Amino acid sequence: MKPGNTVILRNAKIDMFKGSMRLAVDKWGRIEVTEPANFVVKEDNNLSLVEYELVNVVDEVEAGMNTND
Repeated sequence: MKPGNTVILRNAKIDMFKGSMRLAVDKWGRIEVTEPANFVVKEDNNLSLVEYELVNVVDEVEAGMNTND
């Protein structure tokens, strides 16, 4: 694969690792080089440079079940 190639990602996802995003392809996933597509990459919006914090959110229904009224 070379810079500038257009690729198709199958069974891929973004994982959080040490505050950064990583592209992960599972064991059934594939990365295929394909025909060039007509799009513009937003290079000034590189979300990989942002440090993220994983926050657990409690569902309202679940939270209501855990209260002792």
